Amino acid sequence: MLADTGGLLSEASWLLDISMHPSINSATRAIGYKQAMEYLLHCRQNGGESTTQEFLEFLTKFQSTSRNFAKRQITWFRNEKIYQWVDASQPFEAVAQFICGAYHDCGARVVPESLEMKRESCVLKSHDMKTYRSENRVFLGDDDCSHVLDWIRRTQGKQDLVLP
Repeated sequence: MLADTGGLLSEASWLLDISMHPSINSATRAIGYKQAMEYLLHCRQNGGESTTQEFLEFLTKFQSTSRNFAKRQITWFRNEKIYQWVDASQPFEAVAQFICGAYHDCGARVVPESLEMKRESCVLKSHDMKTYRSENRVFLGDDDCSHVLDWIRRTQGKQDLVLP
């Protein structure tokens, strides 16, 4: 997923190989790519070496950036009057019927009270989002990170550094 062929680190490495650098265009500013490219540049500057701690810091930064972007998206959607918020925890048939009806009416329908998002529900979800902390369940220690760190050693160790 991360370092395998087609994984994020592999793609970020390829971008660096073709002389792209973090934040020079939209592709290298994209969430995940920017953090991966910065991390791999650091690894290249250290001769292809990385510690487990450095790798976990990269993951934490990536997760945090993703979460912050999701928060900004939710805020944006909430402030756009064109969108109607529906309580998806209600029976599927009722939700689907409203959505199909609103689509056919070009969005002119008002969300029925039974499907409205309750204010307290929105506040709780917002609070949950603000206080959420991801839990790393895959990369718990040196053994779990070894295949990624080995990949970094093999692929990032003998790179010609072209710094921006």
